[in-house]
Amino acid sequence: MRHILLRANTALLLLVLPLATAAAQDPPAAPAVAQICLAPATVEAAPNGVDPVAAVGAAFSTFLSGPSLAVQPLSSRLQSQARQEAKLGGCGFLLLTTVRHERKTGGGFLGKVAGGAVQQGAWAVTGSVGGSTVGRVAAGAVAGAASSSINDYAMASRQKDELTLKYRLEDAGGKVLAEGSDKRKAKADGEDLLTPAAQKAAEAIAEAAASAGTGRAQ
Repeated sequence: MRHILLRANTALLLLVLPLATAAAQDPPAAPAVAQICLAPATVEAAPNGVDPVAAVGAAFSTFLSGPSLAVQPLSSRLQSQARQEAKLGGCGFLLLTTVRHERKTGGGFLGKVAGGAVQQGAWAVTGSVGGSTVGRVAAGAVAGAASSSINDYAMASRQKDELTLKYRLEDAGGKVLAEGSDKRKAKADGEDLLTPAAQKAAEAIAEAAASAGTGRAQ
């Protein structure tokens, strides 16, 4: 009887061990990636010789990239055409942005020195934010946030300049999932107003995209 039980237990063990080993070796399922189509920014106003379009695109692409987020830049500047391009590209979301850069008087040598310090401080804060989808990937994206287009645009700002950044996130059906506006004023020449404004917007956009994805999954 003992031999029969022993053989039965051995056979059961031989069946269970391969299953347990296979389960342990299976990699974790990859998270679903929210594909966000990013239309070129609409510029309401900008100083002569200053073009914020590339910098805005670079900033949002930097923050909205990670394990569950991906950005696909669009080429269509008209919103109606951007919506069509996003549908053709199979994007689940469309991000529309508007930027207004108003030039005020002021600035000078001391302003430029202080502006460089403020700008570096803004990028340092970018890498230290946590607690959300964008926050977790921001630390690894500091170098991208300091890309040449963002840096060049920041250095073109002058003391008392005002930057207003608006955004609207739509789903594939055109429903608005998130929108907002942020206005900032430069305290010194060369201050990076765009990076913190884009980061704040990206936090809300990432949360809205995640919520929409959860709703579809249910």
